[in-house]
Amino acid sequence: MHDSPPEEVAARSLQPSSAVAPWWHTVLLVLLLLGGSALNARQAHRGGLEAHHLQRYLGGIVAEWLMFLLVWWGLRLRRVSIVELIGARRSLRAWVEDLSVAGVFWIVSVIVLACIGVAARLLHLSSPQETLAALAPNTAAELLLWISLSVSAGFVEEIVFRGYFLHQFAAPLHAVALGVAGSSLVFGLSHAYEGAAGMIAITVYGALFCGVAILRRSLRPGMIAHAWHDIFSGVMLALAHHLHVI
Repeated sequence: MHDSPPEEVAARSLQPSSAVAPWWHTVLLVLLLLGGSALNARQAHRGGLEAHHLQRYLGGIVAEWLMFLLVWWGLRLRRVSIVELIGARRSLRAWVEDLSVAGVFWIVSVIVLACIGVAARLLHLSSPQETLAALAPNTAAELLLWISLSVSAGFVEEIVFRGYFLHQFAAPLHAVALGVAGSSLVFGLSHAYEGAAGMIAITVYGALFCGVAILRRSLRPGMIAHAWHDIFSGVMLALAHHLHVI
């Protein structure tokens, strides 16, 4: 399973053939994600998102890579490799195609998220953009850590949600739709600190990422788009703070 050439790995990746980890491991991972989400939501409710950005970003980076190690351990128990889960081809043409797909996907996803934000305001719900503004960097040091956090999230969260969970939830009935629904729902619930509108937006966002992963049979376009979106959002919000726009 570990020695398959890249083209073969990509061709068979993201197929709902079997679980990629023991189910007890999946339950443990879901409980940890939802528990952490609940704690963050409680802190956000108390208005604690705007302070201590450096510590928050560092803590986020550590949490991302601890989550990666937990998933890696689960995959090892079933002899599944990270490379196989990612399913990325190594050719220059594949890289160009993935970059192009990531760019188009990012534009589409920004439009979708903007529409959800407008709908949230019309329904008098807290907009996801408001939470992101509270978390956004204000200094050069914060911006550098934000970029590191964004790259970490782009890599790790695509492996966890569009790799691990998409496979795992699709496996019992060999149904990709269940994998998309399950992984997207967990993705949304793990962002409870962004409020109801934020969780809805992120659930839809996760489903869009699943679609790209399935169409490309690779997590790489999603990783690129995910990291870029987070970086771009942070940079734009930091610039807005600097210009006293927000």
